[in-house]
Amino acid sequence: MNRFERISRFVAVVCLMAVMLIVFTDVAARYLIHAPIPWSYDLIGMYLMPALFYLALSDTLAAHHHVAVDLLRPHMPRWLARGFEAFGSAATAAVFVLIVWIYAQSAWEKFDTDAMVLSSIQWPAWIPDAIVVVGAVTISLRLIGRAVGHLLSLVTGREFVEVPVAAEH
Repeated sequence: MNRFERISRFVAVVCLMAVMLIVFTDVAARYLIHAPIPWSYDLIGMYLMPALFYLALSDTLAAHHHVAVDLLRPHMPRWLARGFEAFGSAATAAVFVLIVWIYAQSAWEKFDTDAMVLSSIQWPAWIPDAIVVVGAVTISLRLIGRAVGHLLSLVTGREFVEVPVAAEH
């Protein structure tokens, strides 16, 4: 899982660099030679931004670099914090599993019908949905692992998954 998350993070970083390079080149071409790149915003909006966002999610969560609101957790006993972590991870995993289901069906339907997005270039319409599926599967697996780890830690008293730092006393 960690290896796949590192690969996903690398792809997300490459996508970010590509977005910056394409936007810079498009702006330069637009203002210097009055010839913007006609496909730039399609590529960025349909492919690169979803990849940038969804492929970085799981690695961000694994490294605890996500946004977390810790108003009550620092005042909870460790067992209660673990229970909330398990519940929150499981509930969030359920949402991402639903996203996987919806986008996988959509990607397959678009692939099966050879759907294209008509613009200056005919872009395959299934690829953005497939990108969402890959990212959502990865974050779902990470969240399910965290939920199970917190439950096992709660039941056995052993540390299978760390409690976020703010919950430790």
